[in-house]
Amino acid sequence: MRPCFARLTALAAIVLCVCRPALCGDEDSGPRLWTLHLDFEGEEALEGCYTTAAEGVLSLTHDPELVRSGARSLQMTYLPTSGRLALVGIKSLTMQARPRSFGFSLRTSAPSPIMFGVNEADGSSYEGYCYSEGGRWLDVCVDLDELMLATCSTDENDRLDVDEINAVMLCDLSNLSGEVGKSLGIKEGPQTLWLDDVRISTDLAPHRSSRGPEGQIIIYDFEREPPPCLPLGGPELSLTDGPDAEDARALRVRYDKEGYRWVGFVAGVGHLDLSGARHIQLTLRADNQAKLTLVLEERDGSKYSTRLSLDPSKGWHTVPLAFSRFKLDPATEDENSALDLDQLRVIIPVVDSHRAQLDTAGRGSYSISRIWCAR
Repeated sequence: MRPCFARLTALAAIVLCVCRPALCGDEDSGPRLWTLHLDFEGEEALEGCYTTAAEGVLSLTHDPELVRSGARSLQMTYLPTSGRLALVGIKSLTMQARPRSFGFSLRTSAPSPIMFGVNEADGSSYEGYCYSEGGRWLDVCVDLDELMLATCSTDENDRLDVDEINAVMLCDLSNLSGEVGKSLGIKEGPQTLWLDDVRISTDLAPHRSSRGPEGQIIIYDFEREPPPCLPLGGPELSLTDGPDAEDARALRVRYDKEGYRWVGFVAGVGHLDLSGARHIQLTLRADNQAKLTLVLEERDGSKYSTRLSLDPSKGWHTVPLAFSRFKLDPATEDENSALDLDQLRVIIPVVDSHRAQLDTAGRGSYSISRIWCAR
């Protein structure tokens, strides 16, 4: 099952959420600065919000520990159910300028794979990912051009028209149907998600990707919390020290043999056009001997993969992987049997936990500080 924001938002017809738009500047004298701020402070704050979660209930909480700023936050309680998305959304928004960033503060009661995104007025959906470890507030802010077109969505021009955004949403991807649900995680019992300070703004957010001096495309450097990815196989994801001052942070993936066999994460890359790139490169280290499979998935679902050895004795090192070495997964089909770099949607590094060497406590781990491409 692939969740689709465009279809889900049709489940509820709601009105504009109470918000506080702020405008400054003048079109004739300088740049127009604008922010749509949904802070859930007004008496009618819930009028613009909805949920598709099973037994989902939306309310406002005043508990200081459960409020990011101000006096209130939005609280969603729900029961994880197979095949039923736990989604909270805000619809009928109006853009008064051309925004460049989307941000929010999020807290979950348990570790959660989170998908977030925006909708255009024509129903096309754009999404991003993050991981919430549970039990504390996380502040997420991304440039809108870092969101990628959802798999189940289409757009007439294949790009996000930011002035046509009319909805935002967040979704706990636990308990999806079938194998996808097993890999992303199964929760039991009532859950809670808190949301505060949703912002759409003309201000830029810190970029996840950037260009190096020789044209390298840095896809992820894992310098900021929360990790911008979905956990696969129930790992413990955390940010740790990277190899040096120029690459100061890394994503650590800890695992055991008790959960799903393939352990790693899913990171979106659909917002980038990697056409012309020759290699994808990973800076990594491992605490245990293991085989890492790197999967590249296109928008049509076709998957290409290659494998490399994780050797603790190498410490931090960079592995260049030529795109020519990636082979089509025989379980998938591709209309041209060729890896189309302009059609890439996600990158999936995973370890076979059943074959990896583990420490005396029965745990293993590997860390990736940077993923980038060279042209």
